[in-house]
Amino acid sequence: MSTSAARFVTAAVSGLLLTAICCVTSGCGESVSAEVREFRRQYLSDQPIAGEISVSKIREQIKSGEISAETPFVVRARINAGEMPPWGTGTASFVITDATGHDGDKEHNPHDCPFCSRNIQESIAQVHFQDKNGQLLQTDSRELFVLRENQLVIVQGTGRIDDSDTLVITAQKMFVKN
Repeated sequence: MSTSAARFVTAAVSGLLLTAICCVTSGCGESVSAEVREFRRQYLSDQPIAGEISVSKIREQIKSGEISAETPFVVRARINAGEMPPWGTGTASFVITDATGHDGDKEHNPHDCPFCSRNIQESIAQVHFQDKNGQLLQTDSRELFVLRENQLVIVQGTGRIDDSDTLVITAQKMFVKN
């Protein structure tokens, strides 16, 4: 083998080795645990979920008794808590803000709307993902479902109004729009 060919092979092998080291240290090719795969299979939908109702309408129906804590519903929302971070620390939970908009405006943001922002609590909900025992999953939702702030999600679940007058949705399925 000539000297230039040997240098080429050495450079190529070194490059592959460096790439492999970078991938391992940066998380490239990182395996996902069987538990995470199972939660993703259980909760994530690869198709949008039909039948969206606004967060404020769901709140109204729960408060009036029109629907019970066991009645499933669907909301379209953005992962958004306004000025606060939306993520539950170390748990599969986050805050959403309604994304049904006025007259179907898909870019509507209740935090910026002069009408909706007056009573922003009506447009906000917490989303919780629970294990088979009804306990909040103790895995950060960003890692569990590969989520980011302001991402559009369609969540199917049941709900209740908690002591702080917040709609808490126990998620059954979620479609994540990329």
